[in-house]
Amino acid sequence: MAATLPLWRLTPKDDDDEIVVSKKGLAELKREAEEQARENERLRREIAELRRRLQVHENSNVPPSVRNHSPGFARARPLVPSGERKKPGPKPGHEGVTRDPLTPDQRVPLTASRCRKCHGEHLRLRGTETRQEVEVVRKRVVTEYEQAIYDCLDCGAEVRSTLPDGREPAGYGPQLQTEIVLGKIEERLPYRKLEERLAREGIPSCPATLQAVVWGASEKLKDEEATILQRLRASPWVHADESSYRMDGRKVWIWVFCTEVDLLLVIRPSRGRGVVEEVLGKEYAGQIVCDGWKGYLGWVLQRCWAHLLRYAKAGAEESAEGKALYAELCEVYRQMTQGLETASPKARARRLTVGRKALRRLLRRHGRSRSAGVERVVTYLRNGMRGWLTFLNHPGMDATNNRGERGLREAIVIRKIIGTLRNWKRAEAFARLLSVLGTWKLRGESPSTNLYAVLS
Repeated sequence: MAATLPLWRLTPKDDDDEIVVSKKGLAELKREAEEQARENERLRREIAELRRRLQVHENSNVPPSVRNHSPGFARARPLVPSGERKKPGPKPGHEGVTRDPLTPDQRVPLTASRCRKCHGEHLRLRGTETRQEVEVVRKRVVTEYEQAIYDCLDCGAEVRSTLPDGREPAGYGPQLQTEIVLGKIEERLPYRKLEERLAREGIPSCPATLQAVVWGASEKLKDEEATILQRLRASPWVHADESSYRMDGRKVWIWVFCTEVDLLLVIRPSRGRGVVEEVLGKEYAGQIVCDGWKGYLGWVLQRCWAHLLRYAKAGAEESAEGKALYAELCEVYRQMTQGLETASPKARARRLTVGRKALRRLLRRHGRSRSAGVERVVTYLRNGMRGWLTFLNHPGMDATNNRGERGLREAIVIRKIIGTLRNWKRAEAFARLLSVLGTWKLRGESPSTNLYAVLS
């Protein structure tokens, strides 16, 4: 009967019209609907998984330098027309910088006897020009000591003679040990590459020997590390941050505590407040500049504005209200920080009052937003209300934790290279060397000179 119905009966014009179809046709339609439902469910799961993966590159905690090159984000930016691109090189009016000449070790006059173009020999001297060539003279020096060994007649102990500086001769001298440590930590070279470098100088070595040199240097820097810790505990404020690391395939955490002139890194299995208490002490009376992680709760905090603005920028991509909130937060940050270095105590106090009112006004205006992105920003802002403007009470304190993130940068780069640490002994040596060498650089001191002095 269904086969004899006209075709218009299968496409109803009104909601009250009926469609007549056979049982076989109905079963076919149900089967197709079930297949489409399964396909839709599969696509939903696939989209959810792809979004989860994309969050690694495009969440608000990812630095802009990484996010700008994430899949899909970089391609979405408009290309700059060739006529509007800035030309490479110095801008008009730029006074070039020339390297200052060095004091020469020797002076050599150069003369010519024939023309290099036509090979003629009739030349007339027009003048001279001074040019310098810098070369490195590589020379291996092997010193063999004949060490006298004595027996103490008073206690029977064995006594060995030492060098004038009080140390016994070792397989590698202090200068070579310094180059090995700096090559491993500062230049991030694997032990295999260090072995190849020494082989070019005619110095035999192996990874185990090089590792022993690095670990031995770390042991000699314990006193310097303890001094850094004492200065941190006495500082009025400390920048702190943490990031995940790998220890033999397991997740651990690397912490940084730093000031303008000190840097301390520690690796611990925990991300809890116990690490902060261990490093700074339970009675630490200063302020902590941080991202607001719960491990820092209990101390006076300066929350990082860079994190807040990144959260707000992510929310601005989801709705017009989020875009407005981001613009308002940027304006508050500008008003609070512009010209702050020269502001008087009264001006700082006025800014503190104005800033608190502005943040409360933002919470009232956007506190009941239905946008998920705005809700996340408002929650983050409300949770840290007591710590956004601490820097106004302490001249010299930063409003962001960029200093702490810069303190972690070297360790993070090394993590990308090596992947994982093998054991806790290596982790301790690694963190101590990064801490001491980083502190010397912050203080404007030469790591090579200081390390040589410690090793010798």
